[in-house]
Amino acid sequence: MSGDGFRIEIISLVNKFRSPAPSSPRTRENVPSGYGTREQCRPFVAAAALGFSIPSPFGWGFCLPDDVPTGARSFRSPITGGCADRLFYVLDDPAYGFEHNQFSIPDEIAKLAGPFLIPGLSFFNRSDQQDMVKLHLPYIFRTHEDCGLLFLPPINRDNGSRLNIMSGLVETGWYADAVNLAIELPSMPSAIHIAAGETIAQAVPMAMDAAKSDLVLLAQHRRKARDTLSAMAEWKNQHDKDRSAYKRLSKVHHLKEESSELVS
Repeated sequence: MSGDGFRIEIISLVNKFRSPAPSSPRTRENVPSGYGTREQCRPFVAAAALGFSIPSPFGWGFCLPDDVPTGARSFRSPITGGCADRLFYVLDDPAYGFEHNQFSIPDEIAKLAGPFLIPGLSFFNRSDQQDMVKLHLPYIFRTHEDCGLLFLPPINRDNGSRLNIMSGLVETGWYADAVNLAIELPSMPSAIHIAAGETIAQAVPMAMDAAKSDLVLLAQHRRKARDTLSAMAEWKNQHDKDRSAYKRLSKVHHLKEESSELVS
């Protein structure tokens, strides 16, 4: 794939919004000392740093009526089948054009895209899906036509808010609309309280071809299988000598790839 294959572009639908940002490999504020912490595991850290983090575009929640913050706008789903004991709420944020559970669309954008609305929270029009809610993002993602974005819960991060983002692969190479995140609500009596700007999801770019990968079981007599088993023995030998062998060898591998790209 070309060097700009995973370039991600954002087209805003509002005057001001809380922008996604590259995901950080740091997953917690305080890291214990000593060897063996998860921060020293390169696969763990690499996964946490994939793609970019998506902040909540506004403050909102789902809780018992007595726990709704002062000044919040509370409401229930208009569809039957939801939890009668808890309320949704949103917090107005005029500085970001968000009031009454709706974003304000600038005239210049509406002239190009036609009249449309962007709610903050909305609901599935099915009584058997009232255990979920949709949170709308006020911007559009565009990628290379052969790429998409895999939306996930934040990877390897504490989810103290109990927010469960449903995973979704969006074909952002051609899909020209704002993404909404489907969120599974916690069971009683748990509540959700999300601050504006709080990280709620992670988006990972991927080639759409990867979604159709083949899985092949290699017979042990095949050359590639034998070579891999020999490489396994060599890997174990290196790891016995150096507990940080994976991190060191990964850096060497990436340096070789970069050198090869420069030569070509």
